[in-house]
Amino acid sequence: MIQSNKALKILKEFPLLSIEIRDEFWTPRLQRNQEELLIYQYNQLERTGCIDNFRIVAGSKEGIRRGFFFSDSDAYKWAEATAISLNMSKNQILSNLLQEFIEIIEKAQEDDGYIYTYNQINFQNRRWSNLPMEHELYCMGHLIEAGIAHFKATNSKKFLNIAIKSADIIVRDFFVKSPEMTPGHEEIELALLRLYKITQNFNYLKLSQQFLERRGSLKRFTPVIFKSFLNQLKHEKEIKEHLKKELKYEKKVKSHDFSENIIKKENFLYTFRMLFSALSGTYFQQNIPFTKMSKAEGHSVRWGYYMIGHTLLYQESNIQSKLSILETIWENMINKRIYITGGLGSIPIIEGFGRDYELSNKHAYCETCAAISAIFWNWEMLKCTGNAKYADLLEWQLYNASLVGISSKKILYFYRNVLESDGNFQRSSWFDTACCPSNLSRLWGMIGKYFYSVTSDILWIHQYIGNNSNFSLPLSNTEKSASISIQLSSSFPWEGKCEIAINLDKSTFFSINLRIPSWVKEYSIFINDLPFSLPEFDKSYENIRTASGYSPYKSEYLTIKRDWNPNDKIRINFPMKIIIHRSHPKVRTNRNKIALSRGPLVYCLEDIDNSKAKVPNARINLNEPLKASFSNKLFNRIYTIEGKDFSDNLLVFIPYFLWANRGISKMQVYVNEK
Repeated sequence: MIQSNKALKILKEFPLLSIEIRDEFWTPRLQRNQEELLIYQYNQLERTGCIDNFRIVAGSKEGIRRGFFFSDSDAYKWAEATAISLNMSKNQILSNLLQEFIEIIEKAQEDDGYIYTYNQINFQNRRWSNLPMEHELYCMGHLIEAGIAHFKATNSKKFLNIAIKSADIIVRDFFVKSPEMTPGHEEIELALLRLYKITQNFNYLKLSQQFLERRGSLKRFTPVIFKSFLNQLKHEKEIKEHLKKELKYEKKVKSHDFSENIIKKENFLYTFRMLFSALSGTYFQQNIPFTKMSKAEGHSVRWGYYMIGHTLLYQESNIQSKLSILETIWENMINKRIYITGGLGSIPIIEGFGRDYELSNKHAYCETCAAISAIFWNWEMLKCTGNAKYADLLEWQLYNASLVGISSKKILYFYRNVLESDGNFQRSSWFDTACCPSNLSRLWGMIGKYFYSVTSDILWIHQYIGNNSNFSLPLSNTEKSASISIQLSSSFPWEGKCEIAINLDKSTFFSINLRIPSWVKEYSIFINDLPFSLPEFDKSYENIRTASGYSPYKSEYLTIKRDWNPNDKIRINFPMKIIIHRSHPKVRTNRNKIALSRGPLVYCLEDIDNSKAKVPNARINLNEPLKASFSNKLFNRIYTIEGKDFSDNLLVFIPYFLWANRGISKMQVYVNEK
């Protein structure tokens, strides 16, 4: 059992309340998130019966339970996203909705802390009987994270106390148990670790470690999951038989809109692969212990949360072998199992990873939640190491793999994000499994914390998004800290110009670490209008050939160490050049194909703009010049990339995150170059 180790130097993140985002690209999106998306999501949760499930348990309403057995988590993630958004501004409508929901949860929670509406409505007094398939601990984990977020945003302990009550019963029932007592979907591990940081209750830390270390240690997982699956079928049958007797619910309203991700027919071979993945335990990260892992495997969201859990545990333990394993797995992901967009998961049905270099564009899964989990993980790895590659991948996935999950104007979502479409994918207003909308909203609500970090005498600038921030910088030669305010203006993601104004009470000596993005070829920096001499960076990364052609290894931190004076200014110019990406030769589906990016954005072709190009089978003539063009006709204000095909037809590339915003369309990211 570990003992908490505070000697490890972690990059300290800024509290969200200290950061005011003022950015031409992001501010309208964050305002939309708070004023429109979160309210829309709540209405959808009401429409589909998710909130009513809690009311039924609380005794304030009669009815049947609706939705999947894990639907509680959708409401909890909405609550967390809403609480986080309140750091931005105090939206009274959202505050009232959240307060009402907290009161419903408080009444629905049993005296000992248990809350899981699937059992409470359908199987009273039944608990923890099907951990591999059902999501009690997953749901309660999201409840705990929502309670933490609400406490941080409001300083009220009402929701936090509900979370603590649930955590305590989990400690009571799961402390020092056998490997069979391991949840099917990772999440409670993260929640307990984060609750430990708030409460300093060491039992939460120890139980999280136990959950993480039990996983993969079952000698025979196949009979366990087979029995669990039959158990789930049995209980669903019992529910249906009960409902047949309830005549008043005979004509019940359909509770969900199925998305293309649920009903789309896939190659039958994927079904066999899913069966093998589930029965072997790979799907659940139950095939081998963490200490023997070296690859990104299984369901990609579960895997992402599993990695976050171990990274958070490393931050408390400082066990270097754990960090080495995490780095090895990350290397496998980035070098062999990630898409050019930063998307994760190449196998449908499994919703997860395939073999090394198996990156089909047409069959890609790339769930929005998988990209979000990777963003969360990269942030924790960055805090542990200070390595720019993690901040770079975070930026890349933020603008591409996750941003594509929401439409630009209408409220329509993508659950799955392919890189090639024959026109058989379109955005949906909601999903039967509604994890992605609220997950995206909670990511947007917390993006401010990814901008900066501090360590002794060093201010780290990770992301170039416009903001005003105030913080204290610890100084090593004194017990005091320097009070600093930053005003950062940015033209990202369309142009690479930034200005950083530094306000201090007095002249102070410290360092600023500026991240140089991987997509930058040449750049310039001026301090108070005087050019700053740039060092030669390590070029060893150029020998690394990743599967997708995107390489975060090219990102580094530039350290500027000096006496900083009040009103100093840094001007940065990162020219955004068009980059041609070629996949590793072992990616068979991308041989003789290229992808294009500009700045942090990956681009694609849509047939709407390229009627003569035969999308998704367009070809590009690289003997003709590529040029970036500003357009105020497409999506208000974007840069497109223009090229030619071999018939001299104009090819117009748009940012990948904007595809499928103008109706059903054909699309391709990788384009034939021959």
